[in-house]
Amino acid sequence: MKPIAMILLLSCFFLGWSQQNSEDTERLYFHVNISNAQTLIITEKKDNTIAVLSMASDRETQIYASHKIFRFKKAYPNTKRDLLKTVYTISTDNPELLGSLQYNFPDKYTRVGQFFTTENAYYPNDYGTTSPVENLGAPYPAYDLDMIMAPEAWGITRGNSQVIVGISDAKIDSLDPDFKGRIRNYLKYSNATKGLKCAHGSSVAAIAVATMDNGYGRAGICSNCDVIANGYGNFKDIEQLVAAGAKVINASWAKCTMGGKYKENIQERIKEMYDDGIIIVAGAGNGTDCNKDGKKLGDSLYPASFERVISVSGVYTINRETTDQIFEHEGRKLTKQVKDRRAGYFYVSDQGTLTPTEIEKGVQMNKAVDLLAPREGYLLGHDICREKTLYGGASSSAAPVVTGIIGLMWSVNYCLSSYEVESILKLSSKGVENLTGNEPYKGLMGAGRVNAYRAVKMSEQMKDPLATVGISNRDFYRFDFTLSSAQNSIEIKNQTFREDATVDFKAKNQIILKPGTHLKPNTNGFIKLAIDPNISPKQCRPSPIKKYASYKEDN
Repeated sequence: MKPIAMILLLSCFFLGWSQQNSEDTERLYFHVNISNAQTLIITEKKDNTIAVLSMASDRETQIYASHKIFRFKKAYPNTKRDLLKTVYTISTDNPELLGSLQYNFPDKYTRVGQFFTTENAYYPNDYGTTSPVENLGAPYPAYDLDMIMAPEAWGITRGNSQVIVGISDAKIDSLDPDFKGRIRNYLKYSNATKGLKCAHGSSVAAIAVATMDNGYGRAGICSNCDVIANGYGNFKDIEQLVAAGAKVINASWAKCTMGGKYKENIQERIKEMYDDGIIIVAGAGNGTDCNKDGKKLGDSLYPASFERVISVSGVYTINRETTDQIFEHEGRKLTKQVKDRRAGYFYVSDQGTLTPTEIEKGVQMNKAVDLLAPREGYLLGHDICREKTLYGGASSSAAPVVTGIIGLMWSVNYCLSSYEVESILKLSSKGVENLTGNEPYKGLMGAGRVNAYRAVKMSEQMKDPLATVGISNRDFYRFDFTLSSAQNSIEIKNQTFREDATVDFKAKNQIILKPGTHLKPNTNGFIKLAIDPNISPKQCRPSPIKKYASYKEDN
């Protein structure tokens, strides 16, 4: 085993425990289905808490009165889905409130679930039908944005024009209200009027960068980022975006081969760009049998499978509980589109475990996949081009989710290196490969499913001289993690890095190892934790565009 290199201040293990008592009362958030909610009278008290009076039961009123309530309102006032029409958001300081209500009134309070949000979560007026405020945009749910905690990330930033997003794709309708005035440079434009060549580019770009708060279409994840657009299909299209100043580039297209005899040239160019602070994000593909052996799992597509390209595959979002959509088929229980799962349909056992009906069918999964993102949402381009499917998607829709998040991360901390950006995305993601139904794809699903809020928050903490960057609650057995510019502290808690994982963390003041931390690399991994008092604050701005040597592509 390689030695574990650590430079730590022993006293830092014991810091932080006494500070919690001085913080404000913790607010917990729950979603709950309430039948006959019209029997409840909701009023706001002088101290800004909520009073709930039940017209049906004194006991119900007493339960509410014995707890602090900070929020009580319909969770999805715009929804058309019957299951969500009776969902309410309740914020309290004690989870016993929901437990007591459900215990005493089991028929009235059902499907209680805790969720996580922030008080400054921002919902634009074109968020979708899952918005808690009026939606003036397209009448489709924003499960994809809900899933990645986009509103919570927007409470921190909605982007910055110094971050230039490059979109390598088909036509983007620059006259559409969601793009008008946003694309400052269109390197190549194909004015297709129907089919995917008309729809695909606008759908992909809208996810990443569509204008927010214009009462139309959908909200882009980094709506204040600058945008450059180009064609797709060859690495030269990506090179042209880099030459035009793009900082992060989305390539929602995939090929079984790329570059021919110049493939190694492309790989070296990508590494050079990455080292220079330019990131390419690519869709992993949609179940292509590149090896022509009848199997699709594990097959590599490009540019996603190049090293230092962030390869993104997709998971479903809609069915949040396996009991939502269980149905009988040929004597067996089936369900579909379960949250954070790769497969579309599953057999459901009596114990609740899920088995994919078709293991091969679905978006690409291979060892090159870095991250997962929601694969379905409202497709603006399809709407513009009058395509039949207006809600859907695959890995093409997952990639721009990550591209948009990177735009937000650099908007709050332009000094982050490419290595830090990728590390933060992975460290802040949710692990899903061990969920029931995902077992056949273990080792092929990347680090986890992205969370925009956590990634943006960690990016902001990296530059804050008073903040502690928290790393917790994951078990990584591979991937390389680098954090080199933390202005104060890094805290590692209930976290495992083992086997092939490599860790190179550096902080200005201290690195804190909390209980539950396990550092167990094998001979392929290593752990390096260091304090560097010379880390200093920087004001980072876009650098002059670098001219890269050309390459010859043989396609």
